[in-house]
Amino acid sequence: MLNISTKKEDLSRKEKSEEILKKEDIKINFNLPHIETEEETTIRTAEEIARRVTVLAVTNLIAFDSMEPEEAIDYLKDCNLWDYVTPDEKDFLNDPTEYKKSQESWKCECIWVLLWALKKVDTLPFPNELCDLNDIPAENYPFGGDMDPNDFIHAPHELRSKSDILDAADLYYRYDWACVDARINSIEMTTIDPGIVYERHYALNWLITYMDQDWDDVSCDT
Repeated sequence: MLNISTKKEDLSRKEKSEEILKKEDIKINFNLPHIETEEETTIRTAEEIARRVTVLAVTNLIAFDSMEPEEAIDYLKDCNLWDYVTPDEKDFLNDPTEYKKSQESWKCECIWVLLWALKKVDTLPFPNELCDLNDIPAENYPFGGDMDPNDFIHAPHELRSKSDILDAADLYYRYDWACVDARINSIEMTTIDPGIVYERHYALNWLITYMDQDWDDVSCDT
């Protein structure tokens, strides 16, 4: 049974998210339940997050035609990262069609979220415009130049608090519900971008180990 303080945490986080949505004039489903509490949640380790964002950063270059897929594969193998590339990512690297590149390009938002969790970027901006990875200082990015990505992966990163990560996860859970509701009802969502919301919700659910799912299998239930 949940204790009183845990129940207060649930209500406080849910109510805080709903207040944000109200101010932004985004539809609220007051029946949407609270997400997991801090007590129930295990956040991915800093090293796990750093390794995942490094692989994403490399595969993302192929999406924007900034690196040849064969070069990326060799690079990941040389850096002992190939075993951490997911089956879907390997499929993309081995056959990067234009459609797959288009889908993979959205992962910029996941990269931003994971770097936010590692305190490499300061904020998760309002989800109405795509983030620009060029805004991230080179020293805070896991890949580039002569950098050894393993130095980034094994660096002593400071994670954001579990509370901050859960606050974001709860908010994007509710953002995503509003986007899905708009789509089902054939209403154009103009306040926030559904694609941005989905990708950030995806990364946040991975961060909080939602349903203990691997990266390729993360659910964004609403």
